[in-house]
Parts: sequence; structure tokens; C-alpha cells
Amino acid sequence: MRVLFTSKMDGEISSFHPYSFQEIVVLTAELDAKLKKKNAKPILLDFMIFNEEGDKLYNGSYEMGAEGTSNIYDHVCQKLLQLPMENKNEETKRDVFLQQLTSNTPASYQIDMTEVLKEKEVQKSNWKQLGKRGKIFVSVISTTLMVAIVTSITLFILLSNQSKDLKAMTQELGKMENVKTAYEGYWTGEQKKAVDLLQGMENLTESERQTLLHFLVELKKYDQALQYVGKEDTSSLAEQVMKVHGLEELISFQESYPSPLGEFKIAFHHGEYKQAVDIQDMAMSPNLYKQKGIAYLRLDQLEDAKKMASEAKNDELNKKINEYQEIEEQLTKINSQIETEKKSEDQNQSKIDSLKEQQDDLESLKNNI
Repeated sequence: MRVLFTSKMDGEISSFHPYSFQEIVVLTAELDAKLKKKNAKPILLDFMIFNEEGDKLYNGSYEMGAEGTSNIYDHVCQKLLQLPMENKNEETKRDVFLQQLTSNTPASYQIDMTEVLKEKEVQKSNWKQLGKRGKIFVSVISTTLMVAIVTSITLFILLSNQSKDLKAMTQELGKMENVKTAYEGYWTGEQKKAVDLLQGMENLTESERQTLLHFLVELKKYDQALQYVGKEDTSSLAEQVMKVHGLEELISFQESYPSPLGEFKIAFHHGEYKQAVDIQDMAMSPNLYKQKGIAYLRLDQLEDAKKMASEAKNDELNKKINEYQEIEEQLTKINSQIETEKKSEDQNQSKIDSLKEQQDDLESLKNNI
């Protein structure tokens, strides 16, 4: 079972990258906990779930860090259990899917679906056992609430100057259907048709534009993709090329469509850190701050790396900086021991050699942080 996000969380979750369901349950649980611990604003992520054959099983939006759920599995289960089922057949399909989700979830995150479904049956049974007067009372309350809601909506529509006419609503529904068809078509092998559908639509939303860009990048139709970002923003395209196709394709892309970000990525991955940190005019993201911070560490520019860490707010970069500082302290200590031993009257060469080996090991560790 695979999960595909059509939106991303910088430095953490990539859009249009097929994650295994198990992997994403653990990842979303960790990220959800982090956001809640920091009291950070929840992040909305659109996603789809596919089986191994590429059939779409579910699509929805997960609000990372919001109250009420703790990971994507928990979120989907809650949504499915809240959906009204019209008949027994629908209930069975839902229950089978819930069990599939559970079997693809790490044991420590699993919900006892048998128990949950049993509780729902008890709730239904309690409704059936409710006396006639009780049912009438509940129905009256529900009906009253529904009438109030419908009345409010009707009044809002009548009074609002921004209400859409029937034709506009029909067009909107048609557009939504086209987008859905495009998504499904792309992942079932009809890439060209999907791209044509999206390109034929007017007034693409930001999410739809990003989706189309991803499709075009994956198909290496860069000239067409540039029409949706503009030549002044080839950096954003370069980043997608790197994510989708890797370094070699980015090098080729950079020759035809040069950008500061493309130059940075190539320099960084080739270990040309001095060149990388000197590149200007890049729109910085948390991931770029992180990579630039690592580049500064490789150049032994600790203070500059710390500045990048303060911007990136990235635990991994902070960890690398701490490791770097610890290694530097150990190296200072070993260097001092070597110098002391060299000045000693009864100099112990084997001890010096041993210390130098430790020194080399630490230098190697430092270079691989």
C-alpha cells in the first residue's frame, strides 16, 4: 500500500513521492508530535492512498499537528468511521479497507478495529432499542437542527453578493471532475492525457499548477513547465528536477536552464562547498539552510553553520553541529596529547602513532557529518 502527497512539508515530506504506508504512519506520527510539542500551526497535506497495482483506494487531506489525530492512519480510520454508510455492502467495503490499513500499519500504532467496529454495532443497537418516544424526540431535534442549518445556508446564499449561479457551479464541478480524472489517469499510465487535461483547463489553482508542473518535469517537458513558472523562476524547476530525476539530470538541465539553485545543488553534491556557499540570489527554504549549514561545517566555518541552523530550525542540522563541536573538542585534546608526548624525554612512539590513528578517525568522522 502506497501513499502519495500532492502537497509537501518542506524538508520532511515530498510531494509526488510514493511512500509505503508503514513508513508514512511512523513519519507522520513523529512530525505530528513535534508540531504539537512546539504548539506550531497545523500543516494541511493533501494525499492519496494506492494499492500495489496502482488503484486509488482513498484520497483526502490530513492536518498535521491538529488536535484529534496523531498520524495519517489514525486520521483515515476516524474519517472512514464517521462516514455514513447507506447499506451493508458499503459497511463491509469500509470494514475491509480498515482492516487493510491496519495490517499495513506498524503494530505499535495499530487500532483494534474489531473492538472499534463492535462498539459501533453496539451504538446502532442502542438506537434500535430506543423507545418510540425517544426516537421521535431525537428525530425532532435532528430535524430542527437540519432546518436551521438549511435556512441559514439559504439565507446566506440569498443575501451574499458572491454566490455563484448554477452555470458557474456546474463549470466548477466539471473542473473538479477533470482534475480527478487527470490525477487518476497519470498514475495509471495515461500521462499524456492527464497533462493535456490539466493544460486545457483555465485558472488553475496553486495545487493544480504544482501538480501539472510535477507531471511535466517527470516527463522532461521542461519548455512547457517553464510556461507555468516563468524563466525568472527556473530555480523552483531545478529543485523538482533534482527530486524527480536526480543529480545527473539536474546537471543536464542546468546547462540549458541555468539557475542559482541548480548551481548550488550541483556544487553541494560534488563537494565543492566553497563554491556552494558563495552562490547568491537563492530563495532560501529550510532544506537549503540545512544544506548550506552542512557546507559551512565542511569548510570548518562553525559560526556560519550556526547561523544557518538558527534559520533552518532543523533538528538534524543542530545535531550535526553538536557532533562537530564534540569532535573538535576531542581533536584538540588529542593534539595536545601528541604534542606533550613529543616533548617528553622518554617519548613513546607507539603511543603517538595510536593517538594519530585516533586523530585520523576523528577527522574522517568530522568530514562525514
